[in-house]
Amino acid sequence: MKVICIDDTKLPDGAEVVKGEEYTVLEKFVNFADQTAYIIEGIRNKGTGKYGLPWLGYAATRFSVVDSVEETEEMVEEMLN
Repeated sequence: MKVICIDDTKLPDGAEVVKGEEYTVLEKFVNFADQTAYIIEGIRNKGTGKYGLPWLGYAATRFSVVDSVEETEEMVEEMLN
């Protein structure tokens, strides 16, 4: 799934997402705070935050999905042909 970053404010130390950039999601999961989060391809996905707490992945609310519907349609077309 491809996403675009829409919020790069107040990121934890070591986070690398940039507003307006497009990224590929490797994994989608629910984190310890019960938030949907993404593991993003090609950038740092874990670290230690301001108060020493570990973080893993990026909150899905920081992104807008670009093409998950198109990918699904392409997969269905390939299976039907």
